[in-house]
Amino acid sequence: MGYIFLIAAGWAGYGIYRMLRTGRESQRYLVESPREPPLQTEHLTPPLARLAHETRILRVSLEAPVRQIRELLVGDLDSARNEDLEGFDNMLLDISAQLGDWLRMVDQLPATDSASLQDMGLGPEPIRDALIREGWTFDRKHLRGPGGSMDRRISLMIAELQRFETHLQATRRVYR
Repeated sequence: MGYIFLIAAGWAGYGIYRMLRTGRESQRYLVESPREPPLQTEHLTPPLARLAHETRILRVSLEAPVRQIRELLVGDLDSARNEDLEGFDNMLLDISAQLGDWLRMVDQLPATDSASLQDMGLGPEPIRDALIREGWTFDRKHLRGPGGSMDRRISLMIAELQRFETHLQATRRVYR
């Protein structure tokens, strides 16, 4: 009977340790993360302004999954519980869906706005190509793929979304 108590106490202690470690990492992330300046979209058409907002939301929402993927890569994947892995798989499906929704949003822009994106040197191709390489969905089986680790591959998408967002905010007006 005493062994069961020791096992339960050890399991609870491990859970508390993981919770504290995750809390510290989240605090560090919040302290280190830069404050986002407000988007400058006054010069954009309403569909492009909405795209700029959605691009920022998507970019920021991808940062947490990157941290979770890094934690899973550093941790022991084989010892992860089924509930943890199921939640992780759902998170991967969610970010795949979010990226697909963003691509649809870009594809459905009016022709004039699509031409404006091209004039700015922007397009959905880098994100679309990355998703195609993933088979249109991120999968835990490919955490360490030929294009590098999944956190690195998603980080490259975040960088492309940041570039997209920055270029959308740049005005093309010349002041004299």
